[in-house]
Amino acid sequence: MAPTIDIIRHAESYHNLIGPDIPDPPITRRGEKQCEHLRQIYPYGDKVAYIVSSPLRRAIDTALIAIKPLVGDELELILRPELQEVNASPSSTGSTKEQLQASYNTLDMSALSDDWYIKGSDTPFAPNVEKVEARAKVARIWLRMLARKVVESGNEDAHIVVVTHGEFAHWLTDNFIGVDYGRNSGWSVCEFRSYQFTNLDAPETEDVPLVETQESLERRGVDPDKASVSPDGRDNAKLKRIASVTVRIHERALAERELLKQQELEVRGVVPDEESDEAWVDIDEDADKENQGPADRDVAVTSRVTR
Repeated sequence: MAPTIDIIRHAESYHNLIGPDIPDPPITRRGEKQCEHLRQIYPYGDKVAYIVSSPLRRAIDTALIAIKPLVGDELELILRPELQEVNASPSSTGSTKEQLQASYNTLDMSALSDDWYIKGSDTPFAPNVEKVEARAKVARIWLRMLARKVVESGNEDAHIVVVTHGEFAHWLTDNFIGVDYGRNSGWSVCEFRSYQFTNLDAPETEDVPLVETQESLERRGVDPDKASVSPDGRDNAKLKRIASVTVRIHERALAERELLKQQELEVRGVVPDEESDEAWVDIDEDADKENQGPADRDVAVTSRVTR
């Protein structure tokens, strides 16, 4: 028997009410109640071996309120950057590790780089179809290795809880039923579905699919023979193409924001410092240094470092 992967979409967050411009929002009061309800109906609390989450606050909140109380203090919440949401709006752009450490206790952030939250077009987490598919594959391989580790410990009927996002859940499971034009997810908030890998013993680099369990399909009222076809007859491949169009819309929106930011900086006479991705140097300030003596130049450098 293979371990079961229970995938949860996060509870309602403030961006679901206000819109995508709110940075990395937490869940709402109603979202907290949704988590409490999930905690009451989730039947596998005594079998949970690992809890894994997207590093976005709404996913962390959901994991900590809905699942963590069922397992006690012995399990840390593991954050995986691959599980973050697809788009690059402020609401789906994460917080720094320092900010997360200040807000939460007992988080395993060992998989997060210092710049994990940056979602520029040149990063692995940009809304780009190939990049989204690539990180979904990375997540599946990592989860399969985790499931294999559980089996090797003799706990074959264990459950691994994964908290992620509505749009990315489709890419993670490679099931796009429920997606449509103008609708990027068929998952309800705080919904959980259960999956198993078809082959735990495949080579480590092989991408093994996740298959929804019979029990999970029955829980959702889905006919197993029609699990890969939408009610209107469209198959999974066609719906994936629609999901890909949505990702390209996200990608175009990011490119437009980056272009606008670049234009604003050019108007202000600002360019990136070649020595640092974080610092910005004013063109006029650099030009002034050409007319300064050595003593004045030292003062200018000191001012730049301390501002």
